[in-house]
This record gives sequence, structure tokens and C-alpha cells, in this order.
Amino acid sequence: MATSCHGCGAILRFDGPIGRRTTCPECDADLHACINCRHHDPTAGNECREPHADRVVDKEASNPCELFQLGDGAARRRRASPGARDALAALFGEAPPPAEDPRDALEALFRKK
Repeated sequence: MATSCHGCGAILRFDGPIGRRTTCPECDADLHACINCRHHDPTAGNECREPHADRVVDKEASNPCELFQLGDGAARRRRASPGARDALAALFGEAPPPAEDPRDALEALFRKK
């Protein structure tokens, strides 16, 4: 089965189940984690579509969930990019002020008046 790592996006191929201690060969991220599971859904209760799953707090760390089925963690992370939340806030006029360039702040601090 081919999938991609939620940590670095590397394409991974596995023949068989993913063990609890399996990590990405590229970035060493835990693969038996909620973020890589096909049942993971941030909008569902406990962020899991499987109703009998135990609650897991750290969704990126290895866990003993017996309902784990390998999904595509990198694709899921791309869909939940932080830029989308900022775009939505800007749509409703709630956008944060643009970040100030540190050099401009430094020059303003030492500028002669």
C-alpha cells in the first residue's frame, strides 16, 4: 500500500500492517498515529470517525489504537493548511494585522527624530 508521511510528505510503500513503533524512514515521524489513520476526522467527536475508538490526545504520536488503518496523512495535512483559516478570517474582516518586518521595527527604534 502506498501512502505519504504526515511529517515530511515522503511517499511510503508498505506490504502489510503498520506496527505501533513504525516510523518514517525519511523524518522519523510516528506512522501509527491518528493523523495517518483513515478514520481521523478533525470535525468528528474525538477527531475520529470510528465510534468505538478510545480518545487519543496527541494525534501525531504513536498510539495503541487497534482500529488504526493507514490513510494518507500528508494529504490530510495539506487540506488543513493554516492559510485557509486566515483567508476565512479575512473574508469576515477579522484578519490579523500584517506582520511587521523586524528590520523596519529596528530602524524605527533607532531613527533620529
